Amino acid sequence: MKENKKKILLVDDDDAVLEFISYNLTRKGFLVQTATNGLDAIEKATSFQPDLIILDWMMPEMDGLTTCRKLREQTIFDQTIITFLTAKDDDFSRIEGFDAGADDYIHKSIKPLVFVAKIESLLRRKEKEPKENQTISFQNLVVHPQKRRVLKNGQKLNLTKIEYNLLLLFLSEKGKIFSRKEIYASIWGKEIIVGDRTLDVHIRNLRKKIGEDKLQTHKGLGYSTSEE
Repeated sequence: MKENKKKILLVDDDDAVLEFISYNLTRKGFLVQTATNGLDAIEKATSFQPDLIILDWMMPEMDGLTTCRKLREQTIFDQTIITFLTAKDDDFSRIEGFDAGADDYIHKSIKPLVFVAKIESLLRRKEKEPKENQTISFQNLVVHPQKRRVLKNGQKLNLTKIEYNLLLLFLSEKGKIFSRKEIYASIWGKEIIVGDRTLDVHIRNLRKKIGEDKLQTHKGLGYSTSEE
């Protein structure tokens, strides 16, 4: 039976980076196409339909952040994994990238073998996500995990990547009190230091969109969903 190879679109304005990473991904069996700017990336993504897109941050024509946002606006990329591969290494940029719709954020200093292992891990994680016909219901909310879509009273909510991931985390175990430490590790990763203020802002914005009564604050402990 013919192997179904995973397709990866690599976007970077540095030819040396494109050549080096393409080589490492191709030798692991991935089908790789490249683009040198955001506009070209969107065009190629539409025709190539990659399983995963690797975006540089700083590019001509259209930067990676804008490209990521525009890709996420199109439903055909709802199931596409997007990760940044960039030299920018500050927490603000990482959070901005996640808010734009990225699934991960990888620094360019990463070693090739570790990088490829990271890409394989992202693809495996995607395969374990719920099937398209599986939904999560909570009060007047319906979440379609495979489509990254949240409906409230039948109307689609426009959640940021962080807001969506927070909601999915809380709904993964309804009623459980998630500590701040658990939330940081799940949403931002253990290697990123995020202040309490940042989390509080995202929680407040999420509450405004889904309903103030759906999330409970447990002082000194964390957050949970309210009772069904």
